[in-house]
Amino acid sequence: MKREFSQFKFAIAFFAMVVASYSMAPVKFACGDTLVVKKGGEEVSLVGEFLFEARDKSILFESTDGQLHVFESKEIVDLKKDIEITVPMNHEELGKSLLEELPNGFKLLQTDSYVIAYQTGPGFAKWIADLYEKRLVSKFEDFAKRKLKSRLSDPKFPMAVVVFGSKPEYIRYATREFGSDPGAIIAHYSQMTNRVAMYDLTFTFGPGPNGKPQAIEKVLQQPAAIPMVTTIIHEATHQLMFNRGLQVRMADAPLWLNEGLANWFEAPNVKNRHGWTGPGLVNNFRLLKFREYLARRPNDSLERLISDDDRFAGDGAFDAYAESWALVHFLLKHRRDEFCDYLKVVSKKRPGIKVDAKTRLQEFVEHFGDQKGELKKLDKAFLKYVKALKLR
Repeated sequence: MKREFSQFKFAIAFFAMVVASYSMAPVKFACGDTLVVKKGGEEVSLVGEFLFEARDKSILFESTDGQLHVFESKEIVDLKKDIEITVPMNHEELGKSLLEELPNGFKLLQTDSYVIAYQTGPGFAKWIADLYEKRLVSKFEDFAKRKLKSRLSDPKFPMAVVVFGSKPEYIRYATREFGSDPGAIIAHYSQMTNRVAMYDLTFTFGPGPNGKPQAIEKVLQQPAAIPMVTTIIHEATHQLMFNRGLQVRMADAPLWLNEGLANWFEAPNVKNRHGWTGPGLVNNFRLLKFREYLARRPNDSLERLISDDDRFAGDGAFDAYAESWALVHFLLKHRRDEFCDYLKVVSKKRPGIKVDAKTRLQEFVEHFGDQKGELKKLDKAFLKYVKALKLR
């Protein structure tokens, strides 16, 4: 959790510090940009979309496999814009690219929305494919239609999922991405690679009686597996938000909104054999955490949560995640129209533009504050609502 936050904040801080002006390319590849960079003494050519240039002449570039790249000016050999028509990679091309990059032993599984590269048995990969494509995507689209009254954009790229066969192999991959050991994290979504990465959950629970890995159906019968399923849903929800138009990668959007929506989707259903049936259920873990926090919750807690993302970085990160879930749950229940309008404003933010605390708070108050521009009445109603929620 903290690792993911640190990765996101580092990238935002980098661009906010150096960006002076930017030139946004079209939402889809109407034409192609070619970038030549020098890496490790060799020249490498990338085709895709130039997104913007910062004050120090470093650039953000999106390649046709959906990955974002930051290159310093000293690495850039040549950049040619609008030189040819280019389209994003299709499923087959993305799958081939993943296999070329990943260690030996990976296989591919494709669905309408995903390319899943897996280093494990086909049973777990098939379970992930069904969980994501048949359940999560369907519920996500239904959420947008019924709750948000809006139409999602089509994903520009097939969404990539990488499943490692064991925890050590996942840790090695995540360590390279985070720059340090990911700790207890079992899965993550990266805005830079646009991938969800994880490891086979059956690895954690050891072999079955025959010495072979347990089937995922057996693993899901164990209570300890349920929090792991929620993480897998949580990270894939982030991926959907950034690929279906609710969020923009590398934009300085409020983290409470990003995490609150993912928390709202992640709520498990222990009575279901898949561990998850859909979003919007009372999230017992988040609700209990928030109620623990209430005894020491300061009067400016809501304002601080909205104004900046600092609460997600320290020892109070669990409190911030819990309050974010509770706030999204409350707003979708009692202020849904305003929430939809607010989400549309956030979804239009672009990469490279830092949003200060005053502006963040002002945008929120414009949608949810009272006539005096205050949040006291909202905070009071919010706390009353959360205290009345019942555990499932």
